[in-house]
Amino acid sequence: MRSPRLGGPSRRDRARGLRARRENAKTRRALRGKPASPSGARPCFFARTRSVGCNPQGARAPAARTDPVRRTAGKGTPVNFVRLGRVRFLAIFLSLWASVVVGRLAELQIAEGSHYRARAQRQQERRIEVSPLRGSIFDREGRPLAVSVEASSVYAICDEVRNPAAAARVLARHLDQPEAAILARLTAKKGFVWLARKVDRGAATALAAEKIPGVHFVTETKRSYPKGSLAANVIGYVGTDDKGLGGLEHFYDSTIRGKPGEIVALTDARRSTYGQAEAPSGKPPEEGASLFTSLDSGIQFAEDAHAKSGVAILLDPSDGAILAMASAPSFDPNDYGRSPGEDRRNRAIADAYEPGSTFKIVTGSLALENSLVTLDELIDTGNGTIRVGNTTISEHDRKQYGSLTLAGIFEHSSNVGIIRVGLRLGPGRLWQGATALGVGRATEIDLPGEHAGIFRRPERWSGLSNAMISMGQEVSVTPLQLARIGAAIANGGRLVQPRLVRRIVHPDGRVDVIVPSPPRRVLSEATARTVRDLLVGVVERGTGKKAAIPGFVVAGKTGTAQKAGVGGYQRGRYVSSFVGFAPSDNPKIVGLVLIEEPRGARYYGGDIAAPVFARVVSQALGILRVGPEEQRLPETLLASTSTEKIHYPEGIIPASVHSTVEPSAGPLLRPVEPPSAATPDGIPSAIGLSARQALALLARNGLAAQFEGSGFVVAQDPAPGARVRTGSICLLRLAEPAAAPEAPGKESRDRRAEELASPPPAP
Repeated sequence: MRSPRLGGPSRRDRARGLRARRENAKTRRALRGKPASPSGARPCFFARTRSVGCNPQGARAPAARTDPVRRTAGKGTPVNFVRLGRVRFLAIFLSLWASVVVGRLAELQIAEGSHYRARAQRQQERRIEVSPLRGSIFDREGRPLAVSVEASSVYAICDEVRNPAAAARVLARHLDQPEAAILARLTAKKGFVWLARKVDRGAATALAAEKIPGVHFVTETKRSYPKGSLAANVIGYVGTDDKGLGGLEHFYDSTIRGKPGEIVALTDARRSTYGQAEAPSGKPPEEGASLFTSLDSGIQFAEDAHAKSGVAILLDPSDGAILAMASAPSFDPNDYGRSPGEDRRNRAIADAYEPGSTFKIVTGSLALENSLVTLDELIDTGNGTIRVGNTTISEHDRKQYGSLTLAGIFEHSSNVGIIRVGLRLGPGRLWQGATALGVGRATEIDLPGEHAGIFRRPERWSGLSNAMISMGQEVSVTPLQLARIGAAIANGGRLVQPRLVRRIVHPDGRVDVIVPSPPRRVLSEATARTVRDLLVGVVERGTGKKAAIPGFVVAGKTGTAQKAGVGGYQRGRYVSSFVGFAPSDNPKIVGLVLIEEPRGARYYGGDIAAPVFARVVSQALGILRVGPEEQRLPETLLASTSTEKIHYPEGIIPASVHSTVEPSAGPLLRPVEPPSAATPDGIPSAIGLSARQALALLARNGLAAQFEGSGFVVAQDPAPGARVRTGSICLLRLAEPAAAPEAPGKESRDRRAEELASPPPAP
């Protein structure tokens, strides 16, 4: 018998194992041949294993025989197969579990990693949009009409504000807000809160000096309109979120707005802000493109000064470029919230009116184009009335003109005469021709909110419609549509597309030139030339005499229409208008003036709108440097001069007139010049006046104005007292008044800083 210390089992152990294996084999053979144990018998758990612990009948085996079956492995070490099976099962299970976990981790990290990283980042960050620098808007000479300037916006991290009550008290003083409202915002929630957007530079500087804990600043852009209400209804305005809300600002919003940037604030699990981080993309705001318009600031100033309640439009008849467009009453886009919505509406394109007698241009042009009337034909207007169906229509002034030519009809603005001409056209040709001239069709100008007017198809006309439309009733047009018709007469019969923006300049230097639709011929040149001559007669001999401009031949037509309302025309409420152009032989400007509900006993277009047209167009011609036309005089006037008082449309002013006159041989061509002196003391002083006040002062003295800068007049050229010719341009330099905010002293600032840094007292 070998000792166990020699490394192998003893002879006794080998014998015992052999016996156990034999007995176990017998047990298995017995179990294979026997049925399941009877009911109630306890089954043997290790019946099919190599261990011995129970007998075939399910009874518990003797304790000495419960050891598992062992066998030698390697050098004879006994192996427990039950434990080995359990270990293998556990290892396989753990391996599978680990594979699943590792696979899922790999899926989360690789396949879905970017998604969950973005979600985590969104939970940790709060993004605050920062407005980009909005593109500027300039007039035709490059003078700014709308610009963007840097402004500071104030926000607070509420968790960092140590003394909300003291902070609210200081903030209210600098931000001009109620203290209670600021305190409510500081205490209503934790984290980020806006306190004020786009505050003035002075207020922001003074507030920053207070060094309030938890109050921070971010630089944004603020829209500024250097010329105030000048062309405000055309330019539009911008809201707090830097979105265009009207005019060019809205129409070209996507072009001039640029692309916003952002700041990123870090937040904790409770969404409380505890700091700032840079935007992950690192992409700053992108500046928007700038617009260069066809507007002329000088002409617009003149137009705004004379537009009290209504519309004034000046455009270039050759290409439809808008030189000026005024709508009154207007508003200041720098503070648009103080103005009612009615003042912000651009009446030149958004409102439609019955044109009245100005529509006689359309009727007369179509009759000439269709050869339905000749210039020497006499048209009987009878006793000043005409009966159409069951309705009698009379002249506007109850006068009787007898027989009139087409020129006489235009000059006297005869309703009966133009109705007889319009009835020759008939509904079909009248509707088709007027539609070709743009009646009832939007002009497609680059402005939002344009009204197309109202012009029904002939199928919907009544028996009276042909007559009423011929004299400008039962049809409505916008002022811009009417000015466009005037341009078609001025340029030889071509319908132009009105436009405001001439080119778009991008920040990278790219330039997009805006090319409008090519003009469309709607009348022959012969017809347009004939109508132009008829309109000259209206100003020289007819109802438009007050539209005359010294030194120029003006063509135009007056109009007076009763305002339509619910249930019919409104008694005592009129719209006075005048549309015309100058110089008549080579028109440079087409103008329309419309005065809504003029006050006083006189309400006719020739009395109300025509004088305004003359003043506005006269100054515009001077600004555009269009000289007076030449006229042939029957004789040369050679004489000594002396200063006398003569009557001039703006009042009595001194002028050099001839005291002795001697005829000379032969005619002489020379320009006709207006009186040579502006006032008894020369040019009046405009120093210290606002732009509007200075313009009105110069306009009353027959002078035009050209402005540089914004604010109040600080210098003028020629100097006050200089004697110049009427219609001359006076250059006015404007500047804002200097006003520096008084900064708090150092001691007071330190004392406030201590107060703000200290926590509030315990309740």
